Amino acid sequence: LVSSLTSLTNNIFGGSNKESSDAATNSPCTPPTSPEELCERIRKEYIENNYLWTGHIDTSSFVPDCTFTDPTLSFVGVDKYVQNVGNLVPIVEYALGEDQISNSTLLDITLEKEKGYIQTRWNMIGELNALFWKPKIDVIGNTKFWYRQQQEEEMNDNDSSSRTAVQVYFYDEEWEIPAGLALLQLVTPAGTIRRSDKERVLNTSV
Repeated sequence: LVSSLTSLTNNIFGGSNKESSDAATNSPCTPPTSPEELCERIRKEYIENNYLWTGHIDTSSFVPDCTFTDPTLSFVGVDKYVQNVGNLVPIVEYALGEDQISNSTLLDITLEKEKGYIQTRWNMIGELNALFWKPKIDVIGNTKFWYRQQQEEEMNDNDSSSRTAVQVYFYDEEWEIPAGLALLQLVTPAGTIRRSDKERVLNTSV
């Protein structure tokens, strides 16, 4: 959902915000070396970095030309992601108001090692109290982090060696309501739009 907001923000303001872009990354020096380590880093994006709102990701967990998609747009490149987030974060912080009530709740995370992806189910919640109609973002979604394993060269005291790097090459985000309904949450009072069609089906079947 934040990726969709970045597209709107970039169309309005254009360009990049280098100061904010630097603050939008959170990267250890080296990539993960196993699918399990990558899975743990992704888990921390939700529970520690609140990344759905802050945009703080571990950029070393992604290949530079990673493809990012959600139901409304697609773009290529970690640098593009950082630029988008850099443009958006100040606006999101303003819209959240003084209390800054936002959360990236991780509902589930699964490592599908044989298929080559990590899947998360999450609930993005935020109260945009600085806007006079006080909308609330409350969307449940799923993201598949498709990864690949490759060998990287390292230089140590004039000697070269290789290490395994496990990084995401395709970030595929889906929402449990149609894209139009999710974006309508931005312009309607809190609670007007449902957060998940899956929950709705489960509730009606009980």
